[in-house]
Amino acid sequence: MAIKRDIAEKLMSGKGNLIGSSFSVIPDGYLGLVENNSGRHLAVVCGEKSEWNKAWKGAEFETADEHKKIKIGIFPLNPNNAALVRRLIGWAAPSSCGVNGISVAFSDWLGVVNSQQPNLFVHKQIKPVLVDYTPEYSNLLQRNFLEAMDTATWSVLSSGYKGGWAANAAGLKTEEEIVKALLYGYSGIGVDCSDKIDCAVEELSVEESEKRFGELDKDFKEAIDKSYLDAEFQVGDVKIKFEEKALHRMVLEFGQAIMFLQNMYKDYLDDTPWDLDFEVDLSRCDKALTPQEHYFLANELKRAAVKFDTLCVNANTFKKEMEENLAYHAGIAKAFDYRMSFADTALAFDDLAAVAKSFHQRVNFKLTHVLWLAALQTIAKTDGTLLKQIAEKAGLQVPEAGELTFEKEAGRAFAAAYDKMLGCEEGKEKLPVREAVEKEIGLYEANLEALVNGFIRRL
Repeated sequence: MAIKRDIAEKLMSGKGNLIGSSFSVIPDGYLGLVENNSGRHLAVVCGEKSEWNKAWKGAEFETADEHKKIKIGIFPLNPNNAALVRRLIGWAAPSSCGVNGISVAFSDWLGVVNSQQPNLFVHKQIKPVLVDYTPEYSNLLQRNFLEAMDTATWSVLSSGYKGGWAANAAGLKTEEEIVKALLYGYSGIGVDCSDKIDCAVEELSVEESEKRFGELDKDFKEAIDKSYLDAEFQVGDVKIKFEEKALHRMVLEFGQAIMFLQNMYKDYLDDTPWDLDFEVDLSRCDKALTPQEHYFLANELKRAAVKFDTLCVNANTFKKEMEENLAYHAGIAKAFDYRMSFADTALAFDDLAAVAKSFHQRVNFKLTHVLWLAALQTIAKTDGTLLKQIAEKAGLQVPEAGELTFEKEAGRAFAAAYDKMLGCEEGKEKLPVREAVEKEIGLYEANLEALVNGFIRRL
């Protein structure tokens, strides 16, 4: 039996204030979010014989008074129901970004559901990565990867945004972390190989590095020299050449990282049943890649049949190298068909449009601290006592609300000190930051809109 839309809307509205933008068609019925005195809930209306009736968890269906063959259920926003929403509503699930276009990524540390953020990208040629979450955040904040995904799911559903969004599990170092992210349905997997790069090689003398290189397999050494020496590599409008001793250092320095990435890709990411972005994450590496190192890494991964979509570096670390050798790095990324991704974008770049243009409009900007700064602005305007406690915990002076921007020193300091402010110290109660922000959700969304639009306008 087909259920009429107006009947479903009426039944949901009888349970609370129906958020119209969330109202969606599902097999054998409809769902939507409703708000009442006990908070926000998921309302599901379906036929009595729907195959999905037993899938929703946390409450029971009841028969509609005037429609005996129609059932309505009011369910909590729990992980099971979020997973079902992603399964039944295509636009409520994350999707890959691929290697073209511009995207911006957000790290949500509070888990505040809001309907404003997704809609900031309506009619924009920019894809939002609403989840960019790392094991570091998970351990510090006591929030797992599934919670981050669910927060984004409820935000997208409440907004009604149908333009597509992504979710990236970043900074993964172990097989267990990769498997969990895949099971949770993340559309992007970022493998952190920073600690696999042997930066100590740079401290070796020429004699010491040549001795170590000489201990490698003879055929391998000959193949490396034959591949890179006495040749020029065209990337865009520039050419790259390799020097023998520097090349040998690269082999020693990056060899373990390349093998690690190859193994992770072949074992877990090469043949997934859905489109997936693979990010090579170097954002925690203290050094910036030279053009030769960048080319060597990309080329060796290609030779190993590793297909990656983004190469992530720290914007602050990479900024000077980019300014000096931008044409080389942009040319390499284009030649090997991947996008550059910049962590801590807001703390490093002023002219995002220029960066995007340099990389042929194929770039991902990680706006790591934006949601956190919007939350701090909200607290600064509404709860001076809590702001003082936050500042004391971080060892910083209490700021004025107007100072909490990326352009101000205080704003940058508060953004960078999130770990001290949000961390769970043993024997101490966690500050009620999330509760304070949820209490002022309208103001938080306004602050967030202003911050995000500030970056979007630059693009």
